[in-house]
Amino acid sequence: MTTLSSSVPESDLTASLAEQVVEIVNRGLTDPDIEQVRRLMLDSLGVTLRGSVLPWARDIANWSQRFAGTGAAPVIGAEFSATASVAALVHGTAAHGYELDDTHDETMSHPACTVLPAALAVAAETGASQRHLLVAIAAGYETMARVGIMAHGLHVIEGGFHPTPVFGSFGAATACVVLLNGEDRALEADKLISAWGHALSQTSGTMQFSVDPTGGAVKRLHAGYAARNGVIAAELAMESQIGTPRRSLDGRYGLAKMFGGEVHGAAIARQAQDPLQIHCISLKPYSCCRIFHSTIDALGEVTDGYSVPADQIRRIVVRGPQLIEDQHMMRRPRSVMAAQYSCPYLIGASLAYGPSRYDAYSEAHLDDPRILEVADLVHFEYDAELEAMYPKQFPTAVTITFADGSVKTSLVKDSFGTPAKPMTVDQIAEKARNLLTEIDSKIDIDACRKLIWSDGTDARALANIMAGR
Repeated sequence: MTTLSSSVPESDLTASLAEQVVEIVNRGLTDPDIEQVRRLMLDSLGVTLRGSVLPWARDIANWSQRFAGTGAAPVIGAEFSATASVAALVHGTAAHGYELDDTHDETMSHPACTVLPAALAVAAETGASQRHLLVAIAAGYETMARVGIMAHGLHVIEGGFHPTPVFGSFGAATACVVLLNGEDRALEADKLISAWGHALSQTSGTMQFSVDPTGGAVKRLHAGYAARNGVIAAELAMESQIGTPRRSLDGRYGLAKMFGGEVHGAAIARQAQDPLQIHCISLKPYSCCRIFHSTIDALGEVTDGYSVPADQIRRIVVRGPQLIEDQHMMRRPRSVMAAQYSCPYLIGASLAYGPSRYDAYSEAHLDDPRILEVADLVHFEYDAELEAMYPKQFPTAVTITFADGSVKTSLVKDSFGTPAKPMTVDQIAEKARNLLTEIDSKIDIDACRKLIWSDGTDARALANIMAGR
């Protein structure tokens, strides 16, 4: 097997990744690649529009009004346009607003809420072609995923940092550099390296939200911050002479060592025939932390499709990696975010209302006795074998002891929505329709789907579609 060519020393992993991304951009996308980016956009459309009406997204949209008219990028949840960085912040916050955005499982991060908002905002300003926008998005996903693999997402979380904003600014910056560079001149690796240096200096976001009963809403802004930071990093790389570190990813104080503890060089060892990272993305049918989608699927298998009454259950045991006990066993969450991160709560919500009732995580249900009586039956057991699979897979097992003494167990390694069990385009569209039904939106998902899949729809039109216009 041959690797993608590189003219830089093997030890300079930052430059090596930059050259590989340049080669991907110059080569362009295959038809399956284009199809996948469109699937990701359609999924993000419904998720983002639903998220745009939530309190945290409305607050950030209201804040952005002071920038009305400063640029050409449409601001979601508003009637005005603004600079790309402001639009990306608002869009990213909405896209990450309700735990339904896509996931790169191995890095435990969410690319759609960081890369797409930044790329769409810049594309609206540059007037890029659709093809150029799609390749920029793919390059952003590739960078975010490979940076995350280099730093190791689980190690980043164990160190107290949130992978999405830590990796997201690099993916967003990449997409924006590709767009700002234009289609008519060759992309230079040095521009990416410069943008990544700016991104490193803006990287932030801790996991405190996951253990705070009331302070979780700020997590939604983490994605918006990363999208905004990526825009700024790219603009500075393309428009200024400000010097930045060349080894921002693998240097002594680079991203991998500072946030992950060590550099995982295997992230750079991509083979030329390997699929792009856009094909390694999981979509989320359930409105909770991605770790527990296998738990919800397993729960459905041992309860005949979530149909067993609570009074027929005596004990529920979830087996999986230690992270569940460390960060996800809060029994009485006091915010929407905490509920979506709580293993006991989400099991209770799934049994009480089914797995697809997104509003079961709303503040109105935090004291719901139907949910809490089940939550109190949930216990955790560490499983070393499942830990070893994590985070390339998010496997969990559910064992229920019933009132009649019978016991049922189900182990799910690949949940619905993963690349191993993908959602169809029709299922993605149905997810979007269901989300918009909740808010009485006038957006026609089928019409939007046709425009996203039409080669004649330019980037500005796509940016408006994704902003709900």
